[in-house]
Amino acid sequence: MTMMKIKIKNPVNIRIVHESVYAGIFVILLLWLTMPFNVETIHERRPLFFLAQGIITTVISIATGLFAAHILHFPMDPRLPLNTVHRNSLIQYFINIPTVAFVLTVFGGFFFCDNPIEPWWNGGHIHLDYFYQYIYYVSATCIFLYTGTYVRNRNWHLRFKLEEVRIINALLEELQKNIAEESEMGKQKAEDRQSDSAPQCHLVGNTGNSTLSLPPENIIYVESMSNYADICYMEDDEVRHKMLRITLKQIKECIADNKFMVQCHRAFIVNLNFVVTITNRNSGYLLQIFGTDKQIPVSRTYTAAVKESLQVSAK
Repeated sequence: MTMMKIKIKNPVNIRIVHESVYAGIFVILLLWLTMPFNVETIHERRPLFFLAQGIITTVISIATGLFAAHILHFPMDPRLPLNTVHRNSLIQYFINIPTVAFVLTVFGGFFFCDNPIEPWWNGGHIHLDYFYQYIYYVSATCIFLYTGTYVRNRNWHLRFKLEEVRIINALLEELQKNIAEESEMGKQKAEDRQSDSAPQCHLVGNTGNSTLSLPPENIIYVESMSNYADICYMEDDEVRHKMLRITLKQIKECIADNKFMVQCHRAFIVNLNFVVTITNRNSGYLLQIFGTDKQIPVSRTYTAAVKESLQVSAK
């Protein structure tokens, strides 16, 4: 039951259902206004015809949308770049058009002729004219539908990003509040951490005698530069830098027990205690670091890890 709830609440699935319902309603209204297929001559069954067409459009759109998202892996996922979301929604439309046209052709044969095979078979030969006609109508309708989808994709994607930024900034504020309270209530403990007896992180470069020993909480961020790493850290209330020939993997092994140190990008490890705020950008997020003008990127791959680390650190 829990897994089912998670799947239902998946924003990708919710988005597919919303777009499919919009499509079904639009089809009903469009049929009512245009009266195609000489349906105006069938007065008593007209509402049923309109309703059935709308329901078929909705159900098939949901099915093809889920197929494209989870089988073909073309989801309308707000965590993806906006251009990718637009592309994936367009692919879903291309899959949906012939599928809806096929089912509507079968339904048309049943509704008008009481024989779902008749639109496909005439005079002993395969007959595709009705199917092509439905392809034309469905394609023309999808031009209008995709225009609405395109606009809603942009708004939906922006709302998701803004909400994620709001949540992360709220976690940052909570973390900064906790740090301030700990600083006021335990200054002596802070001094102890700065003393020689405090746990030290010993970073040893791969060339010469280049080493750096410091408490892990003094590291502000680490930036990988080819075979080197730029370690930015605090010492005597000053921001300093140290270049070591060392990999991020080696540094991560040294700071593995520190929950406030997290990798946010393939080239960056950041100390969350020094993050002031997070802002949105097209390809991800940017972290503003306290005491520097440095803005550190957060790639989509590491966004969830950053949020999880913030939640743990803010407790």
